[in-house]
Amino acid sequence: MKIVDVVSSPGLTGFFADDQKAIKEGAIPDGFIYRGEPKTPGFSTIRQPGESVSVMLVLEDGQVAYGDCATVQYSGVGGRHPVFKSKDLVRCIEGEWAEWLRGISLDQFRPLAEQLDQLPFNSPSPKAIRYGISQALLDAVARYKKLTMAEVIAQEYGTNVSVKPIPIFAQSGDDD
Repeated sequence: MKIVDVVSSPGLTGFFADDQKAIKEGAIPDGFIYRGEPKTPGFSTIRQPGESVSVMLVLEDGQVAYGDCATVQYSGVGGRHPVFKSKDLVRCIEGEWAEWLRGISLDQFRPLAEQLDQLPFNSPSPKAIRYGISQALLDAVARYKKLTMAEVIAQEYGTNVSVKPIPIFAQSGDDD
């Protein structure tokens, strides 16, 4: 099974992208927004809608595998890439990234993920792009093998699918 086409679509996330520096320096909260000027490059306002890009890989048999590139709440700090504009990511994904993806054989996920991590593309927010594409590749391999994504990971990384809930850390909003 191979990838025959790549389509991407801009969207919005379920939360905001916040300029943490401006907030820490005293931006005034006003309902869902903050008053003041942004301090981190890439921000047009202190709190702005979080942007995303859906990556869709069209497979030889007509199936479509999906992955999402999303921003984080505090872009541009702590080693994170600057806040991205989804239209810029769409242009990159449908350009050099799609050239790499078209024709790829979907026999195994792990080698593809390792190759993906080594690609030298100089794109805006490459970690977000790599995350979304790796998610779509995992979905594509799972569709090809008729397995769940968890089963593909378990097989290729020598582990088992858990039968009990696994605790995770999640945050939603300003109140942890």
